[in-house]
Amino acid sequence: MQVEAAAKVEIAVHSAPDLAEDNYAPRWIETLESLGAKVRVCDFRAPDIIDQVRGVDGAMWHFYHSPRERQAAPMILNAMETVLGIPVFPNLVTRWHYDEKIAQHYLFESMGVPAVKTWIFWDHNTAARFVETCSYPVIFKLSSGAGSSNVLKIDSREVARALVMRMFHRGVQPSTLNEYTPKRLPRSRAEIRAWLRRGADAARYLVTGELPPVLHHHIQKQYIYLQEYLPDNPYDIRITVIGNRAFGFRRQNRPGDFRASGSGIIDWDAEQIPEQAVRIAHAVSRDCGFQSMAYDFLFDSLGELRVSEISYCFLNQAVFECPGHWDRDLVWHSGQIWPERAQAEDFLCRVRGEHGV
Repeated sequence: MQVEAAAKVEIAVHSAPDLAEDNYAPRWIETLESLGAKVRVCDFRAPDIIDQVRGVDGAMWHFYHSPRERQAAPMILNAMETVLGIPVFPNLVTRWHYDEKIAQHYLFESMGVPAVKTWIFWDHNTAARFVETCSYPVIFKLSSGAGSSNVLKIDSREVARALVMRMFHRGVQPSTLNEYTPKRLPRSRAEIRAWLRRGADAARYLVTGELPPVLHHHIQKQYIYLQEYLPDNPYDIRITVIGNRAFGFRRQNRPGDFRASGSGIIDWDAEQIPEQAVRIAHAVSRDCGFQSMAYDFLFDSLGELRVSEISYCFLNQAVFECPGHWDRDLVWHSGQIWPERAQAEDFLCRVRGEHGV
């Protein structure tokens, strides 16, 4: 990319004092400035944010699945993208299904994505009939949740009946189903402190009924999400596609558990990644127009790859540790790259009208 050509481009980037350590904004800003773009650093939650971004050529916001950001970011980005006509990251097609597994299911069905068999019921009676006749075990999920929270393996009809009753009556507060089940031993002081806080929150909840500071504040109810249980998967395969780059690694299950997400046990050996997983992820991202997307794959009983979930954002360090990436022609390119740099490079190209990314 020519620095001189990008010099007149101005990109607004959301940044605020309360950003998490792994937020993408710092490397976005560094990359954009290194490529000659002007960066307007803003707090996109400011009362006058619309006035602040008028006239910019693009806007970028790495928002998480926290209650405040999940509530604010889509509305603000929608106004920028659809009314002001500002290119944004993540754009609507990339973000509308973020941390919403139900939305992802309908996306998969519409696009013909080879996904794990899923049943979603919006009616109590229909759901109740289904759990009387389906095969067990079956996976129960809430629509929201990351790191394997809100995911349970249901082994009996009795448990399924109880979950149907609960979901269609009082509902479930997200992150209270299995959030306090240890996922792995803490490995740093920060993880130890977080583990102790979760333990204290759990104890307070059990004694007083006071809800812990969960990630999602809305009670989930009036639906039930069930997914086929695919045994004999000691790991899942994570393929992350950013533009013309696909990064891959395997995540091992936690000891004695069927879930891999959030385990932190990662194998970055590219030779262990099935070519078909890379091919599927590239094809879906291309056909849907995703700017950035991580795909979680499992094998079904016939050995075929199935997508279980997707997410526009992910742990940046895990992608950086990949030794290289595959392009859309499945050609391997050695070398590490921060995902934020890849996203910023692609976004700047699109803002400038260069679509070969």
